[in-house]
Amino acid sequence: MSSRTQPTRFAGSTRIDVTDCAATRIPDRAAANAVGGAEVYLERRGGRTYLVTESA
Repeated sequence: MSSRTQPTRFAGSTRIDVTDCAATRIPDRAAANAVGGAEVYLERRGGRTYLVTESA
């Protein structure tokens, strides 16, 4: 597969702003940004909501 058809995979921690994302889309965003065995959770900072992924 080319990099254009594969979702982006991150080796380290990521933080994606999902403040304006519909609640029904957050599971899709989490799956698209997850790394095998990574912990995924929501974090609130300064009035913003972030989807955080931390590699194991």
